Amino acid sequence: MKQNDVISAAYKADPFPSLKKMHAEGQMGRIKLPFLGKIDIAVSYDAVMEVLKDQDRFASDARNAGKNSRMGMWLPKSIKLMTENMLQNDDPDHRRLRKLADLPFHARNIEDLRPAVERIADELLDELSAENTPDLVEQYCKKLPLGVICEILGIDPHDRDMFARWMDGMSGKTNLMMVLKFLPRLKKITKYLRREIASRRDDPRPGMITELVQAEADGDKLSENELLAMILVLFVAGHETTTHLLSTGILTLLNHKEQLEELRSDWAGNTPRAVEELIRYNSPVQFTKPRYVTRDMDFYGKSLKRGQSIMAFLAGANSDERKFDDPFRFDIYRENVRHVGFGGGIHLCLGIQLARTEGQVGLERLFSRYPDLRLAIPEEQLNWIERIGMRGVTTLPARLQ
Repeated sequence: MKQNDVISAAYKADPFPSLKKMHAEGQMGRIKLPFLGKIDIAVSYDAVMEVLKDQDRFASDARNAGKNSRMGMWLPKSIKLMTENMLQNDDPDHRRLRKLADLPFHARNIEDLRPAVERIADELLDELSAENTPDLVEQYCKKLPLGVICEILGIDPHDRDMFARWMDGMSGKTNLMMVLKFLPRLKKITKYLRREIASRRDDPRPGMITELVQAEADGDKLSENELLAMILVLFVAGHETTTHLLSTGILTLLNHKEQLEELRSDWAGNTPRAVEELIRYNSPVQFTKPRYVTRDMDFYGKSLKRGQSIMAFLAGANSDERKFDDPFRFDIYRENVRHVGFGGGIHLCLGIQLARTEGQVGLERLFSRYPDLRLAIPEEQLNWIERIGMRGVTTLPARLQ
C-alpha cells in the first residue's frame, strides 16, 4: 500500500477501495510514513489482535527489542515528556502506571457522568441555535469532549477556551512544521499543568488531577513527570479521538437517513450499538503507535527481524471480511461488533466507557434537537484531516433548520 493511499484526502473521504485492495494483497502490508519511513503493518483482524495482545513478541518500549533508547529520546524536552507515559511502556512499568491511573478513573461510575455530558452538549447546542451555518466540528465535535475532560480533571471552566486553542495545534498535517508550531503551545500546557499539580498538592480540589496526585498503590505514587504525561494522554485521547468519532458519525448518519430514523425511533435501545458500529465503520483512530519486534520470526508470511517497527492497522482489522459480514456496509443492527477501535491487550483505551457515553449523548442530543440537520455544502467539498493515524473532517458546515 502506498503512503498516499493512507494519508490522501481521497483515502480519508472514501477509504473502502484502498482497504479492499489491502485485504486482497494479504494479512500484512508495508507503507511509508513521515519520521518512521517504511514500516510493516498488520492488516487482518487476526494479525492486528496478535500485535495488540502479544507482549512477548511485540514491545511498546523499543529498549525491550534491543534498541539503545526509547523512541523519542531525540525530541525536544516538552515533546519527549509526552512519550513518558504508559502507552510507551511494557509490563511491569505499564502495569504500575495503569494501576495508579485506574484508581481515580474507576473511582467514579462513568454512567454517573452522563448528566454532565448531557448538560455540556445542551449548552453547546444552545449556542449553535444563533448561527446560520455553524461549523459542527469547531463548535460541537471539538468542544463537547474538551468540556467533558476538563470537567473530569477539574480544570477551571474559564480556562477551557484557552485549552481548546492550545490543543488545536495537534490537528494539523503530520510533518516537522506541525511539530515546530505545536512546541510553544505544548510548553504553555505543561507550564499550566505543573502549576495545577502544585496547587492540588497544597489545596486539593475536586477533579481527577487531585485524585491522580493523591493516588497510591502498593506504596507507590506518580512522579511529577508521570503525572504530566498521564494528564496529557487523557487530554489527547479524551479530546481528539472523540472529536473524530462525532464528526464522522454525524456525516455517516446524514448519509444513511433510514438508519438515522431507526435511531430516532428508539435512542436508548439503538444508540449504544450504533456507536460501536460507527467506530468500526469509520475507524476514527486508524493506527496504533509503533510496536517493536522482540525476536526474529515469520509473521503471517512476513519475515520480521528483532528491533524493527510494526504497526497495527485498526481500520484494516475493522474492515476484515473474515471477521465482519459485508464489512463495508453500515448497519446499526449489526450484532456483536467486536471492533478494535479502542485498541486491545494491556493498552486497551483507559477511557473506553467515557468515549462511548460521549458518542451516544453527542449524537442523540444533536439529532434530537435539530431533526432537519443537513450539510450546508456538498459533501465532496469537505476537507479531511491530514494527521497520520486519524480520520475525521476539518469542518462540517451545517444548516440546522
